[in-house]
Amino acid sequence: MHTISLILISDKDKCLLDCNNISNETIYHLIEDGSISFSDSDVKVRNYQFTYNDLILFIKINEKDTAAIINNVNYTTTDCKCDNSKETTYQLLYQPNSIVLKNLQELTLSIKKEAQCELDCFNISGATLDSMFTNGTILFNQSYPYKVPNPIYFIHYKNQKGNFLFWVEQGATKTRLKHVVKYNPQAISPEDFLEEVFEKSYELKDCNCN
Repeated sequence: MHTISLILISDKDKCLLDCNNISNETIYHLIEDGSISFSDSDVKVRNYQFTYNDLILFIKINEKDTAAIINNVNYTTTDCKCDNSKETTYQLLYQPNSIVLKNLQELTLSIKKEAQCELDCFNISGATLDSMFTNGTILFNQSYPYKVPNPIYFIHYKNQKGNFLFWVEQGATKTRLKHVVKYNPQAISPEDFLEEVFEKSYELKDCNCN
């Protein structure tokens, strides 16, 4: 039951979550670590009540136990300005940054030949790579977390040497590091395709690794 990786939530419920300071991480932890009250659930339509500490969440789960739609969450704060948010428009509730990085860390790391060349070019050590998988920031809106069969994540990592963008692919048993480039966050808008950042680096021959 607790293998859900895709959650949909209405704009109104997301507004209410934010108003009550309930983070994505809290929701995913509730599903991972919470208990199901079957007596309060509608099992026939797979609409389950999860409880975790003082939080109660109703979600409808698909037949493969991989996706869910949040139906209702108990809220302590009701004075929220969410009347203009639609109940019929849904958005993705991405997995928290920390959970995805942890999942990537737990798989065997495979470094592609070009990526190793780029790591050497930018003088990125193994310790820095480990730090990226702990402290990096996944750019979810420009990544492909639900790509089948292998999700793709673009991870931003900054250290004293500058800003770097890592192209990481998650397989069934391996985390594949495909490319690394120097990265200027101010030069990129949220609507830009990050693949173009890598293509530009190849054209400029930043590392001559292709």
